Amino acid sequence: MIDVLTAAIVVANLLLVFFIYKQVRFAHKPIITTKIISREKDVGAKADVLEVGVLYLVVSNVSKNMASNLRIHWEFLLKNKKLSEENKFLKYLNPREAMKEVLRLSKIIEGHPELFDKVQKEDIEMTIPKETLRLLLNITVTCNFPKHKMNDSYNIEWGSLKSYPRFEDHPIVHCWNRRDGLYIYKLGENSAASPPYPHLS
Repeated sequence: MIDVLTAAIVVANLLLVFFIYKQVRFAHKPIITTKIISREKDVGAKADVLEVGVLYLVVSNVSKNMASNLRIHWEFLLKNKKLSEENKFLKYLNPREAMKEVLRLSKIIEGHPELFDKVQKEDIEMTIPKETLRLLLNITVTCNFPKHKMNDSYNIEWGSLKSYPRFEDHPIVHCWNRRDGLYIYKLGENSAASPPYPHLS
C-alpha cells in the first residue's frame, strides 16, 4: 500500500514539475512577428493589406523576452515551383527590436531569365516579366532553444507589360497580405505583448 502511495506522489510531483516547466518556458517565450512594407515606410510603420514598390521584410521581437539564434528563411514560389530562397542568421534580437531586409527579386531574374524580357525605351532598359508573375512568398523564423517557430506567407504580383502597358510605370510589384483566400490585417507591434510594452518607435 505504501509503495502505491509513494508511486502516486512521485507521479504527481513529476506532473507538477512538468506543469511548472511549461509555464516558465511560456513566460520566457519571445513573440516574433513578420510584415512586408514598402521602401518609403519606417520599420515601425503598420503594414497595409496591399504594399507596393520595393518591398522589405521586417522581423520584429514584440515581447519582453530576448530572442536568440534566429534563423530567417524565405522563398518565392511560382505554381509550387521554388524560384529563389534566402537564409539569414541573427545571433539575437532584443525586446522591441526589429530587422529589415530587402526582398531581392533580382535573384529570380538571375535564376530564371526565361521568364523575363529585356525592354528598352529610348535610353532606359528594364527587365520585365513576359507574363504577370503571381508568386507565393513563404517565410519561416525559428529562434531559441527549445526551438520556437513561426510561419507567414504573402502573395506577390509582379506585373508584365501585357497587364500594365505603360512602360514608365515599371517595375510594378504588389504584395497582398492574403492567406487561404482571406485578407490578413497586421496589428500594431504592441498588440501581441502585454502592456506597458509600447510598439516599435
